[in-house]
Amino acid sequence: MSLRLLYMYLTTPIACVIGLWRPFYGLLCLIFLYYFRPDIWNMPGWFRPIQWITISVGIGWIARTRTIRFNAIMGFSLFLLLAQLASAIAAHSSQDEALSAVNTISKLMIVQWLTLQLVDTPKKLNQFLWANIFGMLWNMKIVMVVGLRGGGGDDFRVNVAVGQGGGANYLAMIFVMFMPFLFLRWQSGARWEKRWALFFIPVVLLCIVFTGSRGGLLALGCVLIHGVLRSRRKFLGLVLAALSALFVWQMLPEGQKDRFAQGVGAEGKRDFASESRLLLWKGGVNMFRDRPLLGVGPDNFPILSPKYAGFYASKNYEPYIPGKVKRGFVAHSTWAQTLAEGGILSIVPLLTIVILCFVAIRSARKDMGRDGPEAMEYRLHCGALEGLMIAMVVGSTFGSHIKLDPFWWYIGAMSALGTNASLAKHRASDDRRWQRMQARVPAPPRLSQSAR
Repeated sequence: MSLRLLYMYLTTPIACVIGLWRPFYGLLCLIFLYYFRPDIWNMPGWFRPIQWITISVGIGWIARTRTIRFNAIMGFSLFLLLAQLASAIAAHSSQDEALSAVNTISKLMIVQWLTLQLVDTPKKLNQFLWANIFGMLWNMKIVMVVGLRGGGGDDFRVNVAVGQGGGANYLAMIFVMFMPFLFLRWQSGARWEKRWALFFIPVVLLCIVFTGSRGGLLALGCVLIHGVLRSRRKFLGLVLAALSALFVWQMLPEGQKDRFAQGVGAEGKRDFASESRLLLWKGGVNMFRDRPLLGVGPDNFPILSPKYAGFYASKNYEPYIPGKVKRGFVAHSTWAQTLAEGGILSIVPLLTIVILCFVAIRSARKDMGRDGPEAMEYRLHCGALEGLMIAMVVGSTFGSHIKLDPFWWYIGAMSALGTNASLAKHRASDDRRWQRMQARVPAPPRLSQSAR
């Protein structure tokens, strides 16, 4: 039995009790324990820690809730879920796999819903974001150990079985999404936050290097530029971004630099990984053309990709042979895969959700203004989540992430930020109105000495 699995056996009952007693802290436990991912360490089929904790948090929230928060982002998420269900019912190859994918997405949207309900103050949002970073500590340790020993895979890349059990692009995206928050907390956070941010920034950068993800490096570049633009002290932000870029470039192995150059090379000079992605995206577009309304069905892309892309899932190029039954790759792009598997009815609400997240962040920044400590805290969260969303959009362009937990709970956090700021603005407006009404009320007449 792995140490990680034993740890999950011991902590899951505690997390369930916390979820029933204090739902928000149960949500933090869910996030923290998610990153341990015992399912890749021979977890028995009956043991479902994340599902159990989610149910406990849901029961705890239902028992204590007095109001329900709902907004446009959540509405389009539900529309996307219904669209995915329709696509699954009309799946091209495997309805069972399609319905299983919809079941997974529905569970993730429950966590998104709970995040919207429970992350209802700036303090809780701050704790939510730190929980994600501290939850990755174990995986950071593994990536660092394997990377410093010389890499866990070919081409100087950390083995995809390390830590999360996902691909290098996924790991890189998770790490890059931490950077905007750490970047801003190091500049404007509390003393303890500055110290932790200063510790985590080089560690996270080194983990990004060891993943060897070209998409991760591209996302990191976008995040560093965003960090400079959103810094309160532009010169300090520019210095930190420049030092981060220099650190990454110096630590990047020559093999990875050559690999990056191959990825952006001309046709015929690109490596198989880069060339295959272009073929997979083209195949996804062709699937969409064949079934534009509902697509081929969730999780049906790997079944059909050999026919549309021309090769099977393999480390080296293995050409498609008509009649041969073998699975292909996923699309390696959330947007291309959703377009192919869900058609117009799925891609439109998904892209709308992304746009609405940016709108929610912009609205929160506008609603809270610039004056006061509360407004400053909101602006820091706006900057952090805006950079995080940029990293997620870029990272999801090079990976299929629609069934990943953080994808949905971060959307829930952005949804919560917009709702919190709107409610805070209305409360402030009501307070000012009450103060004006009090000022208009004439003071009671003072009684004369004789009247007394």
